[in-house]
Amino acid sequence: MEKRCLRFQDISISEKMLYSLFLMTIGIGYLFALTHMYYTHQMRDGQPGMSIQDVMIAYYGSQDQTRLGSAINGGPMEPNLKSADEKEKILAWLNTDKSQTTFEQIISPILAKDCTYCHNPDINPGLPNLTTYEGVMEVASAKAASIPGLVKVSHIHLFGIAFILLFVGRIFIYCRMNITLKRIIVVIPFLSMLIDTLSWFVTRNHPSFAYVVVASGAMMGLSMGAQILISLYQMWVETFHPKFYLSTEQLDLLNKTITTLQKLGLRAITNGKAYFLKLAPIFWQSFTVLARQIVLNIFHTTQYFLHPKLTLSDADQLKSTQYMQLLSNAGYPVFFAGNGWLIKEAALTWQFIGTLDDLEGYLERLPAKQLVPLG
Repeated sequence: MEKRCLRFQDISISEKMLYSLFLMTIGIGYLFALTHMYYTHQMRDGQPGMSIQDVMIAYYGSQDQTRLGSAINGGPMEPNLKSADEKEKILAWLNTDKSQTTFEQIISPILAKDCTYCHNPDINPGLPNLTTYEGVMEVASAKAASIPGLVKVSHIHLFGIAFILLFVGRIFIYCRMNITLKRIIVVIPFLSMLIDTLSWFVTRNHPSFAYVVVASGAMMGLSMGAQILISLYQMWVETFHPKFYLSTEQLDLLNKTITTLQKLGLRAITNGKAYFLKLAPIFWQSFTVLARQIVLNIFHTTQYFLHPKLTLSDADQLKSTQYMQLLSNAGYPVFFAGNGWLIKEAALTWQFIGTLDDLEGYLERLPAKQLVPLG
């Protein structure tokens, strides 16, 4: 006998209530997690709200100051300091020799009063430890997120979220839908979580990878949210079948209506098939062009990340800055991390350039009317 899997219509009301309360609690908890993430990372770049630049600074660091400096000077931790004088004392210490004596006499009391309530390994092991000199030096010396810190946060992140995804996915398996689609929806959040976590380490050296962090995190949240909503819908809406008591005349009318709708449906399917056969070649051609463009973008992006570091003189660096400004003014954003230039020509068109001469040649090929002279 063929094995039949359980579905939501096969479980009791008590189980449905238990599963529903769990899913709603997880959904609300995830919204609070997003809010916490917003308040943790916002204003790292000194601008209100959260942007991709904030994510870059969180992992790659600020090129102007240390992680601790960027956090208290326009960053998310600045409001926690009671006075501007305390902030200036910490910044002055960061800009000098960062001696342990000065730390214990001046800096440690400020941190103990304003920061260590949260930045304490006994309370929040995922946050930098600001209770000791050694812990503070991890964020006072390195501009990028430290490897030990990322390892500590990532293993907590993976262990905790994996259990949540397991329980949510286990409930989602009760859904009635195409088995291939169900397997894809179950797998996506796990893959997204792994890509998100591994991308932290890559973003530490390549800031542009922050886009992958954001995209994978969003994909995980959307797929988990889809599991929650679909499960709740099939538990309480789709499985609810009220009984209608119809007379003989009403049943005859209902049968005639169903027969008419079936005839109309068959006619619509026939017409739809004809239109499909007519439009399929056009769709296929568009799909192949799009797929080819995506492959080219992946190729150029891979070149951008794997290209060796460039050695530029001061004059070449000045030229590079001017060229990037010209391209930006012309509507072509340029990403540069020291190993080449990645130019965004359109939403699905990216171009990698590996030498300064090629970048100059690229500028010469652009129509003159697109280039706005520098001030």
